[in-house]
Amino acid sequence: MNNISLKLICCLLIIFNYDILTAQIIDNFKSHTTILSSDKMEGRGAGSKGIQKSGDYISEQFQKLGLQPLKDGTYKQYFPYPDQKEPEANIIGIISASEPTEKSLVFTAHYDGYGIRKTEGTEDSIYNGARDNAVGVAALIELARIYKNEKLPPVNLVFIATAGEEFGQHGAEFYLEQPVFETKKIIFCLNFDGFNVSGKRSDFFMMPRQGVDFVDEIILTAQRSGWMYNPPEWVDAMNKNFDSASFLKRGIPSVTLWAGDRLLGGEIAPKLNFGDIHSPFDEINEEWDWSGVEDHLKLYKRIADYFMRSNKNVLVKNPELFQ
Repeated sequence: MNNISLKLICCLLIIFNYDILTAQIIDNFKSHTTILSSDKMEGRGAGSKGIQKSGDYISEQFQKLGLQPLKDGTYKQYFPYPDQKEPEANIIGIISASEPTEKSLVFTAHYDGYGIRKTEGTEDSIYNGARDNAVGVAALIELARIYKNEKLPPVNLVFIATAGEEFGQHGAEFYLEQPVFETKKIIFCLNFDGFNVSGKRSDFFMMPRQGVDFVDEIILTAQRSGWMYNPPEWVDAMNKNFDSASFLKRGIPSVTLWAGDRLLGGEIAPKLNFGDIHSPFDEINEEWDWSGVEDHLKLYKRIADYFMRSNKNVLVKNPELFQ
């Protein structure tokens, strides 16, 4: 066999393996999102059996991946929830750093939802929360899978599926009061709230873009992998939204990333008919296009890799914006 033939076979094997890995990632996204947004999970409302089942499912996924549990051997960090006898629980899995350190990089995605409530004019009373935020939790699990298959990181990686986000970011607040590693040593938090199920995209934006000094680093890191920064003007209204705000108001750098509406060639994509979030219509439907989830996940990973290896201390310059 000549060298040209051997190189061709190697290239074909690389392409074949890449296609397999991409298919696996998409299948995993579909599976997690379908299970977490099913009617059996009752909209993952606070105090419901459904949110307990959802927490059990995420715990099982963390265990299968080999993430480290908390010191008491469980993945559940219980915390009191307002006007409710039963506690809620953050689900936490850890990948320890290659050398002992208190430094950590945190990934968050809330798994709670609006639960079951009657809505005038519709027979469906389950707020399934597929885009908000079953698919974000799927991204959290799959990013943990990627990191678990790599060499140990230079800082501790903490993966948190938070509860109580929809009505006050209670889970994120509790974690920051009772952290696994020192709060002051958290170098960055990347938050998943919603995810790209609109197909391949070329542009992205971030929340926040105000009051922080790490926007340029994220833009440059994204550009190196082909992403264009294209923020809509309404993005500044989201400063206090998401679990990100709990970190930002304490001066801890944090960001939530969304894909935009431009196709890979730069053209504006046709609008897809998704059901409104915070409604019974936030379900998986035939308009969902999963082909962009891997690229969006890789964007998060590239940014995480940059900040965990960067010697620059990024800052929240105006934490009062997130109070």
